[in-house]
Amino acid sequence: MSPPLPLVLLHGALESSRALAPLATALGTSAAVLPLDLQGHGGQPVPEVLRPRAMADAVLKELDRRGIERTCMFGYSLGGYVALLLAQTHPDRVAGVFAHATKIAWTPEVASREARGLNPERILEKAPAFAAALEQAHAPQDWRRLTERVAELLSALGEHPEVTDALLSALTVPVQLSVGDQDRLVSFEETVTAYRALARGRLLVMPGVPHPFGPGVQARLAPEIHAFLKATEAAN
Repeated sequence: MSPPLPLVLLHGALESSRALAPLATALGTSAAVLPLDLQGHGGQPVPEVLRPRAMADAVLKELDRRGIERTCMFGYSLGGYVALLLAQTHPDRVAGVFAHATKIAWTPEVASREARGLNPERILEKAPAFAAALEQAHAPQDWRRLTERVAELLSALGEHPEVTDALLSALTVPVQLSVGDQDRLVSFEETVTAYRALARGRLLVMPGVPHPFGPGVQARLAPEIHAFLKATEAAN
């Protein structure tokens, strides 16, 4: 019998791999769990331009560095977006993707609204505790620079989304999408539309769950991820 596939965990924008520690703990020994920091996050150098496809390429390079040939992927929010792109470009390396609270339906209006909330000076003034958390998560890099790059990334997605219905329909690996019914960023409707575009899709709606991916939500989602891993391994 083949050993179980490792599970890569990808966090959301402006977070780090440490934000997914509760999920890694909740999964226990059900998988060899590998939380990774997305490009520019978690203390890594912040590039001049931050784009999801470049982030996917950086994840692939890290898998190469660690000698990991094939893996399943879990991604929260932006992490799910990156995982879907990687599954599209390298289906030989990605056995399956579980994407939670991943926004697909980007428009200029939505992107502008979200990017407005990422002004570093406004964060310092209105949410100093959040600013302190960002500083800690991304030291020794300048969290302000990262925040500005993420805002630019969102604006770019508003104009030119990278995960489209065409990309989703072309995916050959199993994909599970999940969303909370209290999520104010990712709608139930857009998640269902994305699910219907998938050839090998699954859909999960979590009652009472907002967009933030706190420890309680991570613990609730862990059994669902475990079941997805088992099904994906059986299919491979």
